[in-house]
Amino acid sequence: MNFWNKKNTIEFFNDEPSIIETFPIIEHKDLKLEWVKRARQDFQNIVKDGGDKKPGFGHLTKCPGIFELFKYGYVIRLHRDIIIESHGDQFSYSIAKTGPEGLDVEGQLHWNPNILPKAPWAHPFILKITTGWHVIAPKGIKFMMLPIAYPDTFDFTSTLGIFNPAECTQVNFQLWWTAEEKKTLLRAGTPLGVLVPLSEKKYQMIQRSATVQDKLWVSKMDSIYSSSFWHHTLRNKIVEMYNNYWKKQ
Repeated sequence: MNFWNKKNTIEFFNDEPSIIETFPIIEHKDLKLEWVKRARQDFQNIVKDGGDKKPGFGHLTKCPGIFELFKYGYVIRLHRDIIIESHGDQFSYSIAKTGPEGLDVEGQLHWNPNILPKAPWAHPFILKITTGWHVIAPKGIKFMMLPIAYPDTFDFTSTLGIFNPAECTQVNFQLWWTAEEKKTLLRAGTPLGVLVPLSEKKYQMIQRSATVQDKLWVSKMDSIYSSSFWHHTLRNKIVEMYNNYWKKQ
């Protein structure tokens, strides 16, 4: 059965051998945030005292506009510690590298960060986190790439955008860096952002170690990207190659 016949499946693969056991992708509903725990405990305390019986009672935990957010999408997390140190408009970093390459940090060099609107308190550079994850989705499915809503910490904010695996299966996050400290540790397990399929259809999420076919795809994608100085001119060829390759798998 080729991949396109698996209509209800979204597959993530990674070459890091332990990532699925240690820091796998999780469904958004399974993200554990400290403020959510506090909010639920506060609601329980009010109920215990009978406060929910008062006319007009309302509570944060009953706000559908907030908690509906957690019903959709997949959260990608760091799988190694990273230390980021800011130096004015530049930065340096170190990664706890205990396994094969796959996680990387670099400055976003493709566009001037001063052009994109940003919070006044954000640093004048953008971090690009290459997570090592790749996504194969049913034909035509794109994703909304979102920051973590109402996070527990505000050291960074992921930029928003549309992720189209047909153009590039590699999952990267662009981050506005907003940490106040000069040197900041991001622990393994830190959520970077959310991928939400742009479809009303329900999909089964699968994550696995990279297979021979997966690695061949990554090498083909890297090969076509290396054929031109201007990657955007290759998009149509990449989409065609993606559709043809995964149709056969």
